[in-house]
Amino acid sequence: MSHHTYSQDSWEIDKNKEGIKVYTRVEVGSDYKSFKAVTTVSATKNEVLKVLKNADEYSTWYGYTKTSKLLKLEKDVQYNYVETIFPWPYRNRDMVYRMSIEVLTTGAIKIDLKGIPDYMQEKNGIVRMTEAEGYILLQPVDSGTEVIYIFHSEPGDNVPPWLANNSIAELPFKTLSGLREMLKEEK
Repeated sequence: MSHHTYSQDSWEIDKNKEGIKVYTRVEVGSDYKSFKAVTTVSATKNEVLKVLKNADEYSTWYGYTKTSKLLKLEKDVQYNYVETIFPWPYRNRDMVYRMSIEVLTTGAIKIDLKGIPDYMQEKNGIVRMTEAEGYILLQPVDSGTEVIYIFHSEPGDNVPPWLANNSIAELPFKTLSGLREMLKEEK
């Protein structure tokens, strides 16, 4: 019997600040951790979704985003280009994300995020991530919307796992903080 599946469920709290909890875990078959971030925002799920669908504005609020752009829009699917800022001496990373939106029978909205590394040609001076996958779940609660953001990526280009894993909680923390601020501005 394999014990690897256990590690898939063992989230450990990494950061708990300003109403945002960030958990991390080691993924089977990867040296890089995943994160799960949870917070509640004072907005409806549709108000949150509107901000999430506006890919051209990610650089104003989404953690460590240098540039972002909506590439293609279909009914419940859009393709977003995102360049992520990495610390020196590493080069920035990029990826095209397929963002699929689904309304669940519970009334929650699930936004699947899947990196498509070969969607467009690589850019000079930027490293294309090899893998990126996760989702954002928007669940209505009494005080607004609970946002659950789960994600794992393979940054590529020999980023030491200890370095990436040591700072993994910062991205979702900054992202959910930024989302909260954007929602305040939208009102």
